[in-house]
Amino acid sequence: MSDRGLLSRLSAGRRSVDQVASIAAHLRELLNARQGHSETVPSFGIVDFNDVVHTLPDGLRALQASIRAAIVEHEPRLQGVNVRMVESTNPLTVCFEITGRLAEDRRSVVRVHTELRAGGLFVVD
Repeated sequence: MSDRGLLSRLSAGRRSVDQVASIAAHLRELLNARQGHSETVPSFGIVDFNDVVHTLPDGLRALQASIRAAIVEHEPRLQGVNVRMVESTNPLTVCFEITGRLAEDRRSVVRVHTELRAGGLFVVD
């Protein structure tokens, strides 16, 4: 039997859901920012897709590495971050799956699906 009461266990689960939603919102901001555009934190964001599109398919690996590096540096709530490209049903989009563990609770895995759409906008689910 747990030494924590029902309400504290329920509220802890709610915090986890809120934290995942907060991480997803932050990833949306991070992936839609471009490195060098923030004067206070020049490393915030990822490489511009327009800069790597001319080197496809190697450019996609560079974009994948940039996404991972940005998350490792700017999202401390995720540990053990892995970014992999996944198939897209739309030939005009590029999709990535981001996985990691919550820093507070290493047992909780966070999995986020991202889609880079025409125009360079990332959608994060």
